[in-house]
Amino acid sequence: MSGIERWNANVKVGRCRRPGSLIASVRKRSGQSARERTMPRREVPAGVEVRSANAEEMEDFRFIANLALGEHGNPKRDPVTFLQPEWSTCVFEHGALSTTFGAWPFSMRFNGERAHVAGVTAVGTDPTKRRRGYLRLAMEHSLDEQYERGQSLAALYASQAGIYQRFGYAVCSRRLRYEIDPHDLNFVQAPTPTGTLSVSNARDLPDNAVVIRDLYREYMQPRNGLLHRGINLWTAEVLDEPSNIEEGPVRVLLYEEDGEALGYMVYTSREDQAISEPSAFQRDHRMTIREYGWLTPAAYVAMWQYAASQDLTWRIYLNDAPSDDPIQHFARDPRTLRVRAMDGILVRIVDLPRAMMTRRYQVESELTFRVLDELCEWNQGTWKLSVGPEGADIRQVDESPELTMDVFTLAHLATGALTATFNHRLGRVEAADSAALLRADHLFATEYAMHCMNHF
Repeated sequence: MSGIERWNANVKVGRCRRPGSLIASVRKRSGQSARERTMPRREVPAGVEVRSANAEEMEDFRFIANLALGEHGNPKRDPVTFLQPEWSTCVFEHGALSTTFGAWPFSMRFNGERAHVAGVTAVGTDPTKRRRGYLRLAMEHSLDEQYERGQSLAALYASQAGIYQRFGYAVCSRRLRYEIDPHDLNFVQAPTPTGTLSVSNARDLPDNAVVIRDLYREYMQPRNGLLHRGINLWTAEVLDEPSNIEEGPVRVLLYEEDGEALGYMVYTSREDQAISEPSAFQRDHRMTIREYGWLTPAAYVAMWQYAASQDLTWRIYLNDAPSDDPIQHFARDPRTLRVRAMDGILVRIVDLPRAMMTRRYQVESELTFRVLDELCEWNQGTWKLSVGPEGADIRQVDESPELTMDVFTLAHLATGALTATFNHRLGRVEAADSAALLRADHLFATEYAMHCMNHF
């Protein structure tokens, strides 16, 4: 089985649901590939080569990536373990690997539809060869390759967001961290669960935990940013047992009504070594929630009530909740969540017409906008986008644009991260009138905030 099959079965490019998709015609009119059409790329210096690594060079790839990122090469967490050589874009200086750049062929939910995405990972340069423009060389070549593969978006988690925002990547999600004393967690205006809860060790669930994999598949359908997971994405991050036995086994909580599973929570629980003396109530355990998914509000509340009822637990930790997580509204006193917000995934639009036609739209509308993109020339120009619940059409036009923006700002609009009106206030969008801004706000609205639970 190939690496693509292992990681992401049935990768498909998002489709236009309205007949007469114009993606093919947009490309047919150009008659050229990305490499033939792009703006002049930075000249590759003498003695420098940009290409994919081969199988024999992947250990060097791992070393450079781990060296640059300060990682330790834990095979359970090391993304290079499954990265195929053809998914890499590397810079070699006089034959020596100097810069690494990987891109997983993921499928991601894009406001309720499946998008073909490059999951950028393992980006790094040998510390002795930095400041030579090698990252830009790798980035330019990778964008060309992503376009040729039909990947409409590229997404990544950044060690430093500033590195990537200059290449058109925009912070399109926020992830929340909670640190909760369960005694403080009470609920307001919350539904009363009527179902049943059960707890199992993850390793004891039959068929590779198919019950929660099926739940996740249904949970992700309408959402924005969640990955279509192959089994390795489950075992490498969600269900993997801690290397330290004191961390405790991975538990899975299930919520069911009338035999139907409607919610799951994956967590670990252990004694907290940071507590030197037990409290008066002997609460010296910590519960770490890895992730959860739910199909009904009652399922969501039931699982949090379970977490809050653990008698030995003095802290509940959750490190990656979406910005629209319901607990912020169900908690009687939201301050007790001790919320910290961090940047989540960064997104870049690689193939503008394909991206616009992939995602779902809630309203019938039309917008003419101009986009500036110095790295992906095929995205440049003025576009007329017509959308509705049945799908979208897009074409390049010779008309005055209602809105003008760069590709960085368009990523915010397309993912629902920021509205056109807000970007206009920031000075990032030029608008013909306020009506166009309001129309763009409604057109690009998403049902859920963008959020990805897998780190890559």
